[in-house]
Amino acid sequence: MLDIAARVADIRAAYGPDETAALDVYDDVLTVFQDAGLHPYMETRGGLVICAYAPNGTLLVVASADFLPLDRDMLMGWHLAHVPEDEPGAAWRCDVYDTTPADLCCAPAGTLSLEPLVDAALSHLSACAHAAEEDEAR
Repeated sequence: MLDIAARVADIRAAYGPDETAALDVYDDVLTVFQDAGLHPYMETRGGLVICAYAPNGTLLVVASADFLPLDRDMLMGWHLAHVPEDEPGAAWRCDVYDTTPADLCCAPAGTLSLEPLVDAALSHLSACAHAAEEDEAR
């Protein structure tokens, strides 16, 4: 059985300078996910995102239009996806929440409030058929 808390502790213990710099910028996001009972960590492979383990071992991935900018002033909105694992080519993907504007060049940034982001994550996890399937598989 996956010990999510131990796995996240191991990931965080291996943070390098990239993750540490990102943590300085996005610590508030990790905190709200942690407070919601999820287990977040910084991920920098292929671009900066925040991953958060759900209790069933699936992952929520917080990004923006593509990845999170290291300069928070450049953040255009939140994009939240739910996937079964932290690997490319996952068997399924649910797009949960997106406040990024369609026109990144000229449109104003979408809402950057954290409360609706976390509320969307928790609401999705309680209703997602894939989350229920993962629960049954474990």
